Amino acid sequence: RRFSNDLRARIPILFYEHGLKVSRICEFLKLKKSFVYKVLDEDRTFGVPYNPYAKRTGRPRILTFPNTKYIFNTLSRHRTMYLSEIQEQLYQHCNVDVSLTTIFHSLRRFYFSHKSVAAEALERNQLDRSAFMNKMADLVLSPDQLMFTDEASRNRKTQQRRFGRAIKGQRCRVRR
Repeated sequence: RRFSNDLRARIPILFYEHGLKVSRICEFLKLKKSFVYKVLDEDRTFGVPYNPYAKRTGRPRILTFPNTKYIFNTLSRHRTMYLSEIQEQLYQHCNVDVSLTTIFHSLRRFYFSHKSVAAEALERNQLDRSAFMNKMADLVLSPDQLMFTDEASRNRKTQQRRFGRAIKGQRCRVRR
């Protein structure tokens, strides 16, 4: 797990300036003792609470931060886009040609998952809904007395996507 440089910078301050013991720092910041000793050692060796000469391991990412931000914002607006459509948009707007697998792995890194779409009507108004529910509660003594029918029709020939992407733990809602 990677810790921020802000958190690392607090450890030498707590140790040297405030005189806290390592065990107290661990308890206060909820860190392991070995990590605190490592940060203190790096602070003594390099003068900063991290190793400035350490290189990032692994292959460098193809998609830069602006590219990933573009993907995130595009998917936040258009939740039912296919990966190939995201790939085309990325090429047109950012001039970056990447594989579908790269896009898929980037989406997983953002905690996006593939879900069934929950369609909501464009005309839905939460304030009107709650006013209607309050009015019905005043009119009817028991909810068992109510009967509702749905007369809405839908053109089944229109193409509507059944699956979309949303952040894990959230529903994939599309307003239609």
